[in-house]
Amino acid sequence: MTDQSLQPAQPAGTSHGRLCLALGVGIPLVTLYALRPAIPSDFINWDDPDYFLNNPHIRSLSADSLGWCFTTRYMGHYQPLNWLSYAVDYQLWGLDAARFHESQLFLHAIAAVCVFAVALRLYRLTAPRGGREPVYFGAATAALFFCLHPLRAESVAWLSARADVLAAIFSLLAVWTYLRHAERQRAGGGAGRFPASALLFYLLAVLSKEMAVTLPLILIVLDVYPLGRIPATPRRWGEAPGRSAWREKIPFFLVAAVVSVVALLAAGADAVATLQEHPVSTRLAQVAVSLGFYVHKTIVPTGLSPLYEFPVGFGIWHRLAVVSGVGVALGIAALWLIRWRAPGVVAAVICHVILILPVSGLVQRGPQMVADRYSYLACLPLALLMGALAARLAARWGPTMMLLTLIGLAGLAVEAQAQLRRWADSETLWRFALSQDPTSGGAHAHLAHALEGQGRSEEAIEHYRKGLSLGWRHSNVHRNVAAILARQGRYEEAIPEYLADIAEYPGRWESCFYLAVAYERAGDDARALEQYRAALALKPDMAEGHVALGRLFMEHGYFKEAEPRLRYALSLEPAHLEAMERLAILRERAGDRAEAAALLARCIAEAERRGETALAESLRKRRGALAPDAAP
Repeated sequence: MTDQSLQPAQPAGTSHGRLCLALGVGIPLVTLYALRPAIPSDFINWDDPDYFLNNPHIRSLSADSLGWCFTTRYMGHYQPLNWLSYAVDYQLWGLDAARFHESQLFLHAIAAVCVFAVALRLYRLTAPRGGREPVYFGAATAALFFCLHPLRAESVAWLSARADVLAAIFSLLAVWTYLRHAERQRAGGGAGRFPASALLFYLLAVLSKEMAVTLPLILIVLDVYPLGRIPATPRRWGEAPGRSAWREKIPFFLVAAVVSVVALLAAGADAVATLQEHPVSTRLAQVAVSLGFYVHKTIVPTGLSPLYEFPVGFGIWHRLAVVSGVGVALGIAALWLIRWRAPGVVAAVICHVILILPVSGLVQRGPQMVADRYSYLACLPLALLMGALAARLAARWGPTMMLLTLIGLAGLAVEAQAQLRRWADSETLWRFALSQDPTSGGAHAHLAHALEGQGRSEEAIEHYRKGLSLGWRHSNVHRNVAAILARQGRYEEAIPEYLADIAEYPGRWESCFYLAVAYERAGDDARALEQYRAALALKPDMAEGHVALGRLFMEHGYFKEAEPRLRYALSLEPAHLEAMERLAILRERAGDRAEAAALLARCIAEAERRGETALAESLRKRRGALAPDAAP
């Protein structure tokens, strides 16, 4: 893209329409066919269970569910349109992972069409007057380079990453409508009008994913180049020609400010790393790595992984940070040298930096240093740059360059297919991640979770412990190991794991409760009593905890202390079988045979409702012995 003319190319109307239609249909069809390996993938044990399997709110389109979509901060995100898309999918075909993947792939194909439309408009704006650049070929190349690139595999195959796709679609529509608005203004047909459609699409983008919040800065870059509405020299930004363009951005920045605040509130203080956990120097080092990583992987898409953890000792002087910093400095110097000869290159790189900054580590969330999914929106300018380069070279070398470009795109598609197959299921994914980085504690832990779900307990424990030894600190690892050991009756081994979990994550009632269960099963009632009380102090409305205390009191002869606990448990959970049965024993012991019989009758009805026929028959015999005249 060069700055020889800002006048759009004017192809013949009929051929223009036919070619646009052909490419607008062909690009998504190629995308759907090439990336079809994504469809048979399963839910992945990384956010997918919380997003889909354990989330009742996406299972209807009722007023309550819609309200939840637009008010929830679930999973630390504010992304109502993303939740709404899941709810629509569920209404269409339930929890069918293949159908969800079909929807996600279809959305990705729509994004490819949007890339084509934006690229075509930009290339027509920047094509030299009277030039013969094949802008349609360039726009198609940009779209296919974007949608077939292996970096897209994560956002296509991982259902929890759908927000990236939705945000990209609406962001591209915002850019396309804004470019059209600017062209009309320049032609005199839209003077004084506000780009309301662009603002609407921007709002939809940030309601899909907060990462799109920087889009107003992209529009400013476009106003400088190629639109020329704002002077390229900063000291002239306040001059009259650019004032209207700046005024137009005020509503966009107001939306950005509100969304930024909502996003930070949704993330919560616990999710965002503090300066003590992630100091400024480390954040700057991470930014340098991020700026180099996505450009490098766009050019050389090998060694991709679902999880890139921080290397041991990562900081401002880490080798990776230093090399990345030097690369970024050289890149800045190169851009400065070509700023007047290749303004399109400079504009594209600036847009890439703007889009990557929200996930570059300045506000760190999660264990990842970088992530393939972050490239979905941020690498759109790089795809547009590759399309422009393809158009320029095709204008010079003709069919030979076009053939080479198609071969290159085919190669990307083959590698993307291989990457998609690695997302087929959790075990396949995490074994692949370990093949890329055997020191990944997170990959070991996620693989362990997958193996645990298959009943391969010993292998799971081995990988959980390997993950811990490599420094992986996730709130469920110790507890998962303890749960496996407890299920095997190895309570003495489970207790230290629960204690380690509580030491690392104090205030978790679940760990206190299950530690109490382990103590009770191991015969240490004193410590069990202490931990049950600790769990109830954290969660007073836990019926199971009150029943457990009542059970321990009864076993040690403290009947007066047991009864209030059991009655309170029934007030919280009226159908609790053990609470009813034990309270019946206490009432019988106190001589209140009528209430005891009534409680047993309730137990029988509940056991039958649950299909526990053996228990119901046993309770029926006890009730018959207690009150023969009332026995059924």
